[in-house]
Amino acid sequence: MNVRHTQVPLSGESLAEEPLYTDGLLRVTRTVTPGCALVRLEGDVDVTNRAQVLSALRRARLLDDPLVVDVGGVGFIDVAGLRALLAFTEGAAAVLRDVPAQMRRLMDLLDLPPLD
Repeated sequence: MNVRHTQVPLSGESLAEEPLYTDGLLRVTRTVTPGCALVRLEGDVDVTNRAQVLSALRRARLLDDPLVVDVGGVGFIDVAGLRALLAFTEGAAAVLRDVPAQMRRLMDLLDLPPLD
């Protein structure tokens, strides 16, 4: 599982932030820097938008560049949203960063491995 509670430094010149998905609960954006794509999730991830989140994450991938998913702006995530997000990071060259306490707590309740 590629989950990290560390800052992943992004160096170099970044391009403009690109919206990937927006609904009444969540905003997903991508910022591309040389060698890395950063996706930010801001809002709530749950059973109603998990498929759209996964679709946005798949579209965010650029070639073989690493994908960093910043979840620091997630205010709420349910079990369905968390499982979908973790399944994506397991199957892709992606890492989570800025994992909020409530998400770490849910992972602990589900007996998922602790964060690095």
